Amino acid sequence: MGNEGEEAKIGGASPMTLRSVVFGSLVGILYIFLAVYVSLKTGVVFIGGMAIIGYILLSIRGRYKPKENMVLSSIVDATVCVSAGVVAGLPALVIFAGRTAFFTPITFELIITISVFAGVLGVFLLLPFREEFLKMPWPQVVPVYKTIESLGADVSSKNKLLKWMGGSIAYIGGVLGAGYAFRSDLTVLPPTETLPNWWTRLVTFTKTWNPPLYTNLSYLQSFYQFVGQTMSPSPLPSFMGISNSPLIASIGYFVGWKRAGMVFLGGVYSVLVWAIFENQFPELGRFVDYGSHMNLPQIFYLAMGVLIAFLAFGFLKGIKDWWDNRRKIKALEAHIRAQSQGQKNQQKLDTKKSKLAPDMVSVEAPRQLKISGSLVKEWLRLAVTKYKSVLIVLAIFFVGCSLLFYVFEPFYNVKINPLFTLLSTPALLLSSWWSALTLSETGFLTGFLTDLLAVPAILGFDINFPSLIVFFTLMTVMQSSALRVIGWLKVGRELKVKDRTVLLSVLYGVIFGAVVGSAIVYLLYQTYGFGNSYFPAPTATITGIFFLSILQFKQWVLPSSTIIPTQALTTLQIYEQLYHYAFQPYSLHYREIFFIAGLIVGLALCKFDLSPISFLVGVLIPPAYSFSIMFGGGLNYYVYRKNKDNLEKYQEKDSGYQVSLSGVSAGEGLIYLVWIMITTLIMLLGI
Repeated sequence: MGNEGEEAKIGGASPMTLRSVVFGSLVGILYIFLAVYVSLKTGVVFIGGMAIIGYILLSIRGRYKPKENMVLSSIVDATVCVSAGVVAGLPALVIFAGRTAFFTPITFELIITISVFAGVLGVFLLLPFREEFLKMPWPQVVPVYKTIESLGADVSSKNKLLKWMGGSIAYIGGVLGAGYAFRSDLTVLPPTETLPNWWTRLVTFTKTWNPPLYTNLSYLQSFYQFVGQTMSPSPLPSFMGISNSPLIASIGYFVGWKRAGMVFLGGVYSVLVWAIFENQFPELGRFVDYGSHMNLPQIFYLAMGVLIAFLAFGFLKGIKDWWDNRRKIKALEAHIRAQSQGQKNQQKLDTKKSKLAPDMVSVEAPRQLKISGSLVKEWLRLAVTKYKSVLIVLAIFFVGCSLLFYVFEPFYNVKINPLFTLLSTPALLLSSWWSALTLSETGFLTGFLTDLLAVPAILGFDINFPSLIVFFTLMTVMQSSALRVIGWLKVGRELKVKDRTVLLSVLYGVIFGAVVGSAIVYLLYQTYGFGNSYFPAPTATITGIFFLSILQFKQWVLPSSTIIPTQALTTLQIYEQLYHYAFQPYSLHYREIFFIAGLIVGLALCKFDLSPISFLVGVLIPPAYSFSIMFGGGLNYYVYRKNKDNLEKYQEKDSGYQVSLSGVSAGEGLIYLVWIMITTLIMLLGI
């Protein structure tokens, strides 16, 4: 699994049939609208249930084929990623139009240029690295291929998946329904209100029909208040607690108990930071959002230290392994040549060398090293040979952006220095590689490293606000497209679908989604506008605040160190003050302490063969998710511990749990899709 040899053996007719493409396109249009609409409303993009819808459509006429369903699902997913990336940043152009010296209108030409150019290039960006990434677990795609496979497998697996899917639908449906009825968010436990609405309503209701129960509940309510006030001077923020999501818990099983444990430890550290530092400001209350929390020096600089330690350790280890293999090869070469100079012994030498280090150096590497006379030159030669397509993609990106944003300038007030584009080109590759690494190992995407380029863009190249929004939106779309390709290649390998077929289906989905999605985004903008009560576009708002804060820093406008939210403040002003609070000026030594601590933690985890990436993800995602993941990790450990002495039994049990949890994940995705459709209809009708 996950190698070129196995992929080459896959045969048979292509599953990219007419019906899979047509159904994928039709479902993709629906999903684009839902994703864009919900993202502009809430800032959340949730896509699920594609495999189930594909199963229903493909079973209407003809026999269901899992490979066809994979093509259909990959087309749907690819159509969404481009539009979702666009609405995550581009609405900031109009939201902050009155607060900057430059204004760039949102036009259809701007949307479709970003969508097509970035989406198509992103498809090919990480392809040369696919074999390395496909060896990773990719926990978020396990439910996808397990669901697709089980729906077309034996009756027992299909029934098991459908049974657990039904249970998940019933449970999540009950949670969402109860939360809507009681006007309380039950997706995180315990509810984050000091006194949840559902609890207050329950106590009031029992007063009329059961006075004794009312008395007991009143005592319990007083105890709840006492505990809450003792442990926290302010109500818990929304990112605390435990996620009430079977899907999130299932991810802990798919990543394995060791990685889940590291994610959990990262979440514990995040909670400690909140308890020790942020919890000392009771006036913040529930207004502390996770964006502010994540950008605290205690989080940000520790995470930076862990990341740099991981990269440095991997780089140095790679050099050491390469050098050790080179020495072994040269020693083996000298030993065999000393025995005989004949052709027979030379053939043995080649065979042994190729078996010893097939991935590190070629059979002729020692001779080539002598000819080149430089280790650096040899590395460059191998890199160019293996990653030629990446260099071509990056070259097209640089030339295309230079022509678009510097030479022709078709978009008003959008101009980017080619030197900054040149600086961003390798950073784009590094950010995509890092995002694929975190996503493939833990199932979570913690953001793109390219966001860090905003500082040199503003301070060093004097790039204006609209240009920043357009350029960073383009890079976001490109990276999202690149991650989609690798994820679906993993699904294709599991289902024995050729890489070429997967690539074509995703490429078609990206192009189709770029064209149709651009039309949908522009139509919604022309009809309702962005940055208003109908489409607040919270993700784009936060993105704009991020860039504006750096622009203010350049003008030496230091952010305020205190925040006192009042009813007179708008949501935008509250977000802005919270962001300023997160970046209040700390001393350099204070930051260095957490950066060095991150280096030590990262190196220690690498040394003991634990996952720094998983720990880093745990630090950067809401603790509510980290704690929920630990439940799945605990179940994984239980299955492993109970059956580790019998490999065959362990594989059987593990496969059964994967099918069941895939059903749980698919059920939650399906019910959320239905829920989004219902709530969207209610909003449109004004009910």
